[in-house]
Amino acid sequence: MNKAIILAAGKGIRLGFDQPKCTIEVGGKSIIHRQLQAMRAEQIEHFVLVTGFARSQLVRHLADQPGNISYVVNEQFDTTNTIFSLYLARHHMRGGFLCVNADVVFDRRLITRLSDAGAETAMAVRVGALNDEDVKVIVDGGRITQLGKQLPTSRCLGEFLGVAQIGSSTAEALVESLEHLVERRGIVSDYFERALDEICHACPLTPVDISDLPCSEIDFPADLQFARDKLSPLLSDER
Repeated sequence: MNKAIILAAGKGIRLGFDQPKCTIEVGGKSIIHRQLQAMRAEQIEHFVLVTGFARSQLVRHLADQPGNISYVVNEQFDTTNTIFSLYLARHHMRGGFLCVNADVVFDRRLITRLSDAGAETAMAVRVGALNDEDVKVIVDGGRITQLGKQLPTSRCLGEFLGVAQIGSSTAEALVESLEHLVERRGIVSDYFERALDEICHACPLTPVDISDLPCSEIDFPADLQFARDKLSPLLSDER
């Protein structure tokens, strides 16, 4: 698999920055530069970025990056969420892809672990304590049977970190799910995990434990400080 779809349309207003959240620096590199570097190290060279807020600023930020970078524009970024962004990129999903939220700082070994899982679709899950902001997963028989923010924590294995290797047959089902939710039901302001939840009964979504790797989603100032102080020295590309 040599293609990644990166969801980078949102404002990230909770951090208080007037720039795309993925361009914020963690340990001397922007989050998006770190992501691209990690993916290129695992032979991923085709990147589709779904942009929205401050699109031109992000394009300039990536102008010197190697690899095949193309863009999909979510003009309605202010009133929609990642389910609509991924829907807009559905024509790039053929054959499978790596799905990445642009606000996740992750170690390059995460991608290797997903690939080595030997699963049609492998999803990075951090096992452990959960909070209301986490996208939670319920696992039964080695596969994810439910995912979403509103699930009871007592039944959940852990948090889906927002990085998943989506196989070709799952990608086909995901496109149908996205089109059904967006076009027929008008659901545009939910998270893309809603579409995965709709198909998990039919498509095996395999949780892959990445709890031992330095990874974090950046939502709040405390997340950013933690990533800068604690995570960045541990990332494999820093060794």
